[in-house]
Amino acid sequence: MANLKNKKKIIVAIIVSVLVITAIVLIAFYKNDILDLVYKDYIAPSPTLTTYTNTKDDGKMIKGDFYVSTKGNDTNAGTKDAPFRTIEKAVEAVRNTDKTNRKGITVCIEAGEYCVSSLEFIKDDSGMMECPVTYCSYNGEVVINGGKNIDSEDFSSVTDKSVLSRLSDDAKKNVVCTDLTKFGLDKNDWGKIYPVGLYGTQANYDGDTVGPTPCSLYFNGNPLTTARYPNEGFLNTVDIIREGQGQESSTSNHAKMEGWEDLRNPETTIFTVDSDTADRLNSYTSMDDVWLWTALIYEWADTTVPLKSFNYEAKSVEPAYVSKYGAVPGSTYYIFNVLEELDSPGEWYLDRESGMLYVYPPEKMEDAKITISLSTDNLITVTDAEYLRFDGLSIRGTRGNGIVINSNNVLIKNCDISMLSGNGVVVAGYSNIVTDSEFSHIGATAVDIKGGDRERLIPGKNRVENCSIHDFSQVSITEGQGVRLYGVGNICAHNEFYNAPQQAIFYGGNNNVIEYNNIHDVALLSTDSSAIYTGRRWDEVGNIVRYNAIYNIGSGDFAPHGIYLDDGASGQILYGNIIVNCKGNGFMVGGGRNNNIYNNVLVNCDKAFFYDARSIYAVLDPNYWFEHSREGLDMYQNLLASPWQSKAWQKAYPYMADWSLDYSDTENPKFIPNPADSKINGNIIVHYSDIGEIEETVYKFSDISNNEFYNISNMEKLFVDAESGNYQIKDIENLRKSIPNFENIPLDEIGRIT
Repeated sequence: MANLKNKKKIIVAIIVSVLVITAIVLIAFYKNDILDLVYKDYIAPSPTLTTYTNTKDDGKMIKGDFYVSTKGNDTNAGTKDAPFRTIEKAVEAVRNTDKTNRKGITVCIEAGEYCVSSLEFIKDDSGMMECPVTYCSYNGEVVINGGKNIDSEDFSSVTDKSVLSRLSDDAKKNVVCTDLTKFGLDKNDWGKIYPVGLYGTQANYDGDTVGPTPCSLYFNGNPLTTARYPNEGFLNTVDIIREGQGQESSTSNHAKMEGWEDLRNPETTIFTVDSDTADRLNSYTSMDDVWLWTALIYEWADTTVPLKSFNYEAKSVEPAYVSKYGAVPGSTYYIFNVLEELDSPGEWYLDRESGMLYVYPPEKMEDAKITISLSTDNLITVTDAEYLRFDGLSIRGTRGNGIVINSNNVLIKNCDISMLSGNGVVVAGYSNIVTDSEFSHIGATAVDIKGGDRERLIPGKNRVENCSIHDFSQVSITEGQGVRLYGVGNICAHNEFYNAPQQAIFYGGNNNVIEYNNIHDVALLSTDSSAIYTGRRWDEVGNIVRYNAIYNIGSGDFAPHGIYLDDGASGQILYGNIIVNCKGNGFMVGGGRNNNIYNNVLVNCDKAFFYDARSIYAVLDPNYWFEHSREGLDMYQNLLASPWQSKAWQKAYPYMADWSLDYSDTENPKFIPNPADSKINGNIIVHYSDIGEIEETVYKFSDISNNEFYNISNMEKLFVDAESGNYQIKDIENLRKSIPNFENIPLDEIGRIT
């Protein structure tokens, strides 16, 4: 009997032990200790969105008032049977046409390629509200090209022995060349290489250091890579011998050198390279015009710089210009513009002295079209010319910008803007629209829009919508975005963004709306980045970011965020967004206040939310890295320079009326640097069982509550069909018991629409 009791006790003990262990495991699971191990490589299905079909009405014949043809003549009358030869002549004809009592004027441009350096439209070229002026394609593709097309037949095998001696055996068999001078071009056309990158220091040096963006080469519309080492990825610095006289030092905690902007010819950076790279550099026949791409401390602060000197014994490299923010071991760089490195399909090299162009074709040369960008001007410039329409044009081949508008009521529609080293479209004014267009292979920003009156909060009503925007920021890796939206009351809606190293959308100002955009596979080469970004302003409030699908953000070791409110960004309203497969945080909030983040769905992000208190920490600790919110510094000064205390602003943003700039009362929730009066409520987080990483100071001053957490393995219980990307809530009434008023995200309305 005693033995039986002992056996029962043992069995009970075993059962209790199993239950306890199971409970511990479950707790650990939901605390992510195990969840991380199980699901760290999980990729959630992408959202299912509306598919866009091209709205171009190809083939529809349009009746014109004037006609332009590559077969025309500018002495003609500009009729269909006797067209002009140039678009410039058509502009002149429109300028001299009485627009009174007309319903519109249309310039029909026949399919073909029109080589121009720049087209300019001034006030006299305006239409009227009742009589807009349209420049359009009427029977096929119209290409406005600032570059030079070179046929495949113009290339031949390399026979110059001095060149062949510098090429690898494989390259000798495949590289082809042509002489640009035989097309009537010279050094003034292709130009020299100047630095690119927002954080270059070349302006601090004497001599010919600042100039236009270097020319680019395109093969069947796709950019080729200037011969480089390594062919992909980056090299890493070994040691820093000398940081040089940059604006900051890597050890200065962001302290800036006083008077640096006026410093001439500062001492440069010197770093060492690994043995293989040293051997590679030592093998080059010439060091003339060898260049480096560098990001010597921050991945977001890249620039290109010529190589000043190389010491093989010391394995040391000295760029010609100092690194602005200092330099640290292990930072990234690569070498480019070296003939010896022309060893991979898709690379090219131009001997800028002789004009010989060398190409390692990425595919068959037969019938290929090679284009070199030449013009340094904006291809189309509109200054004070209103009521113009550009419809169905292809803009190509400039080292400047594609279209620049400083005017009102201009429409860009059905345009294909590509193969540009600068920006695609730059807009400043009111009621301008960029729509139904495609932007690809853009060197910097695809669409840059600003407009509106911040003093009186009058909306600019500029819009970029229904566009396909991809492969941007290709010349300066960290300088460009898909859309830059500034000013007041402008809209970015129903666009698709993809395949780019940086942000899809970068915005600032007030009352702008970013909505219904499909954003995926962006911020591929940066961690301190995001799909949508704003930052470092307390006064740029009232912006709305809603109903955007953001997924597959980051790549490899780069872990950017979904939506980034950087460095004190405040007064933002973000709801109805879905963020899926984000290598960084779903929402990254850098110390701002009065942010309202609700009704969002986050699936498989590294953390759902990160929210720190950097602005107040900067005030409390003089050694804290983030100094910008201290009294007298830039965030403080920008706020004072804004109309934040005006009647118009305090009526629009009532919470600003109570804001305090009393730096002696840091415990006051209304003291602006405090991360106060924000709300993170009613969000659905799938993958983790906690909110993420939020500072205690944020909890102290803001409301972080009523968010729901779900296990990623049970998504089918929450969503209609997560496996196929349908993230609609299956039982929304049941969900509303825990998150009242939660609304399904309108996935079928997100993206480009017909």
